[in-house]
Amino acid sequence: MGVQTLHYYSKLLNKIFFFILILLLFISLYFFYFFKIKNINDSDVIITISKGDKISQISNLIFEEANIINRKIYLFYIIFWDKYFSKIHYGEFEINKNSNLLEITSIISHPSNVYYEFTIIDGWQSYQLSKLIDKKFKNKNQIKYTEILADTYKYQSHNTYFEIYNLMKRSKNNFFKKHSKNRLFKKFNHDQIMVISSLVEKEGINDLDKKLISSVIFNRIKKKMKLQVDATTIFSITGGKYKFDRKLTLNDLKINSPYNTYQINGLPPTPICFVGRKTIEIVLENYKSDYLFYFYNDKLKRHIFSKTFKLHKKKLNNYRLNK
Repeated sequence: MGVQTLHYYSKLLNKIFFFILILLLFISLYFFYFFKIKNINDSDVIITISKGDKISQISNLIFEEANIINRKIYLFYIIFWDKYFSKIHYGEFEINKNSNLLEITSIISHPSNVYYEFTIIDGWQSYQLSKLIDKKFKNKNQIKYTEILADTYKYQSHNTYFEIYNLMKRSKNNFFKKHSKNRLFKKFNHDQIMVISSLVEKEGINDLDKKLISSVIFNRIKKKMKLQVDATTIFSITGGKYKFDRKLTLNDLKINSPYNTYQINGLPPTPICFVGRKTIEIVLENYKSDYLFYFYNDKLKRHIFSKTFKLHKKKLNNYRLNK
């Protein structure tokens, strides 16, 4: 082979190499643009990947543009990603409008980033929670007052009702573990503290009011007096199944029920509502006072406390005369 022929092939190979280099550069730039820069969405969106969806369905869900070549490229990429890097999850995913395809793929490779809130209001009765559970989860399950705390719980779309239920129970158990060294647990168990807290929850107006009412309850328990808490009489009537929309009468106070503290000695058998953390912490504070009696003053919008029945009766009569 002559020198000229070698020179010709050398130049040809250089051109081919240069052409391949340019081609690879263009392909690299295209893929960089396609995966790293290209705008996929015009606004923030939430996509839902259902359990059992095929990779092709997920690809079409994310990449909805008509260009079939771009769709196919992303499909091959996401198949490769799912098989060798990280499995695609199911659930709801919030995709920011500025997210590129690499970021979107990373988002759907992790648990759902969309959270919902499930709020149980302090002092709620069982019928109120049952209504919320039925609306949110289409579930008729009844939750006992001692099982969970009134609180706001965050969950994701793929969470089942029972996963959320167990989350709420763990939250309550962790709360009591945190306060396990409190001195009151030498006299009362967790359920009894929740019973006392439920009475305080239903009767108290603000934190100071709750502290004073809790002190009255503890003082009466210590003296073995009937608690005589109106909220327990109301619960004796409703059982927590509906709203009580009238005033209590003297006959109501005579109702024979294990919840009516005008008739029984000691605590009711269970709480009378769902209780929040703050109220339980107020009860565990074991606030001290000499009060044994209280009533609600409509004019002042607060409870009036007394140390003796004589003083209590005098204040109550004055209130009724000036009402």
